[in-house]
Amino acid sequence: MKKLIVSAMLATSLFAAPAAFATMGTGMDPNVALSDLMDGNKGFAKSGDVSTLNKNSSVKNRVALAAGQNPEAIIVTCSDSRVSPEILFDKGLGEVFIIRVAGNIVAPHELGSIEYAVEHLGTRLIMVLGHSACGAVKATYGAADPATGIVPEAAMEGNIGSLLKDIAPAVEESYSAGVETCIVTNIKNVVENIENNSEIVREGLDTGLVKVVAAKYDLTTGKVSLLEEAHH
Repeated sequence: MKKLIVSAMLATSLFAAPAAFATMGTGMDPNVALSDLMDGNKGFAKSGDVSTLNKNSSVKNRVALAAGQNPEAIIVTCSDSRVSPEILFDKGLGEVFIIRVAGNIVAPHELGSIEYAVEHLGTRLIMVLGHSACGAVKATYGAADPATGIVPEAAMEGNIGSLLKDIAPAVEESYSAGVETCIVTNIKNVVENIENNSEIVREGLDTGLVKVVAAKYDLTTGKVSLLEEAHH
């Protein structure tokens, strides 16, 4: 009973949003947010410029943001140490709401995090960002049977195996085309997962308040390329 009370208190605390951000769609126009992200990436890819990140990570900004946040974009991306969205898009404190997990996949916890940012922070752009040479996809690809492209059940056991289990559909669908194509398929599958399994996101898509995009980052060039927008 005590655990239930504590859990309820935690949920109430987590999802109690500031009044200014309490309504879905109060944030930046998703097309403007996307353009802003891509402009930031151009500077980073060209010269490694992260001047906005530096400026918006100041002590003054940090103190101001203690009162609340209103990020312009939600970015679902890989845990890979070379793929830090704040750097890739030249964004500082309070500008991007990041969800990171190996293989940039989504399960209930990740979907809940996305929904929190959409519904309570008013964030209207969701980007699923994969990257070249993704280790999680490569591991899943390597576990597949070369003759059939099927990932065996034994490879999908345990905690690490749970990652492979979610990536396996993309590998099995695109195995013959190679790892990089599997990476793209996985990104698109995650977009579909978000659209199909979040009522909050679907409502935002149906009303035009929310935009979902798929993107891939190239580790060598530093460039982020858009793959596909939501199916709405």
